[in-house]
Amino acid sequence: MLMSSQTALVVGATGFIGKFLVAQLLRNHAKVFALCRNINEQESQLRSWLTQQNINDQELSFIQGDITLPNLGLSPEDWKTLKEVNYLYNASALFKWHLSMQQAKAVNVDGLTNLLHSVNKHCHLERAVHLSGFMLTLDQHLKAAGIFREHIEKTDWPKIYEALGAYEASKIEGHFNWIKQANLLNIPWTVIHPATVIGDEITGEIPASQPITALIQQLQQRKMSALPGTPQHSLPLVSVTMLVNAMVHASEDPETVKQEILVANPQQISLQTLVQIVAQSLEINPPRHFISISFLTWLLKWQWLAKKLDMSPEMLNFIRTEQLDLGAFNRLNQQWKIPPTELKETMQKTVEWVTR
Repeated sequence: MLMSSQTALVVGATGFIGKFLVAQLLRNHAKVFALCRNINEQESQLRSWLTQQNINDQELSFIQGDITLPNLGLSPEDWKTLKEVNYLYNASALFKWHLSMQQAKAVNVDGLTNLLHSVNKHCHLERAVHLSGFMLTLDQHLKAAGIFREHIEKTDWPKIYEALGAYEASKIEGHFNWIKQANLLNIPWTVIHPATVIGDEITGEIPASQPITALIQQLQQRKMSALPGTPQHSLPLVSVTMLVNAMVHASEDPETVKQEILVANPQQISLQTLVQIVAQSLEINPPRHFISISFLTWLLKWQWLAKKLDMSPEMLNFIRTEQLDLGAFNRLNQQWKIPPTELKETMQKTVEWVTR
C-alpha cells in the first residue's frame, strides 16, 4: 500500500470517479479536501457512501466552491485551511449531450484555467492530475477533426464544436488548456486518459449518467436491434477500480511528470462481445446484425428518433477500430502492479447494479 504524504484537493469529488478516487486516497492515508458546489447535500452523501465502503473518513474535509467563480468562490479563511494542499486532482467535467459551446467551455475549458491559477496562488503544488479521455490519444481522429496537436493555436475551435459536439470538443480543448496553463505556472502536471469507464470490480457500482449504463438500458429495453459498426469495432473499457488506482500511482511517480497516460484494461473485447456479455446477463438475445456508424449518425439527426432510441450521435464517436497504445501504462504498471480487470465478470456485476 502507498503511504501517502499527500494533502489532496479533489475537484469533482462527489462524481462517479471522484468518490472512488477519494476512497482510494483515504485508504492510502492521504489528507483530502473535497471541493463541492452544494456542501449541505454532497457532504452527507459522500460520508455515508464511504461508511458503507468501510472507509475511515476522518481525514476528509469539505470546502464549498465552484471552478467557474473568481477564486473558486472561496473565502480567505478557506484558502488558509487549504494552504498545505500539495496535490490537485481534477475529476470534474460538465458531462451532457447537446450542450451549447458556451455551456461546455465555461466549465470544461475556462474552469480549468481558473482552477489552476486560483490554487497556484495559495498552495505549492507538487502535482496537478487531470482526468481527460482516450479519444485524445487517437492522433488520426484528432487530425481528421481538424485539431493541430503540435500547433494547437491553429485549431478552429468553433468548427470542432460543430463537428464533434460540445462535450467532446470542450474536453479536447480543456486538455490542451490544462497543459498550457500548468506549464505557464510551472506546475508539474499529469494527464490521465481513461477508456470508457465500467463499474467497480467488487460491487459493479456505476451511476445512471454513464455511457455504459445507457448501453445496458438500451439492450434491456430492446432498443438496440443492430450493432453500430462492424465486428472490428470496440468500445475501449477500464473499470473505475483500475482507473483511480492508476491516478493515485501516477500522481506520485516521477516518471509521469508532464506525461499523458492512457489507462485501459490490457485485454480489450469487441463491442459485439461486450453486447453479448450484457445480453447474456439480461437473459435476452443479443442483436446479430450491424449498422454502419455513418448511416446511424445520419439517422440520429432526427431528434424524435434519437429520443425514441435513447441515443445521441455524440455517443457513436467513442466506438472505434483503432488499437489503443497501452505501452506507457503497461511499462509503468510493472512497478504499480495494478491487477488487470476480469472484464466479463466486472461487466456482469455492472449489469446487475444497473438492473437492480
